[in-house]
Amino acid sequence: MKKVIIGMIGVLAALVSSTSMAAMSYECWSYVSSSPDKMVHVSANNSSDAIKLAKKKMDKLNIRFDYVKCK
Repeated sequence: MKKVIIGMIGVLAALVSSTSMAAMSYECWSYVSSSPDKMVHVSANNSSDAIKLAKKKMDKLNIRFDYVKCK
């Protein structure tokens, strides 16, 4: 019984360590005619991923943009 419990704890520890990536919160602005227009927040591991996620989110929210910047 002790081996089963220890094995389960090991599996849970492995799952927690593999899923705990350091995602950061980004503020992303849509730009229309070189002027900032609307802003959304996304969580991503880097700025290029944040831009991709922000574009998808803006498309779902029907926010138009020429380009997107995230910081």
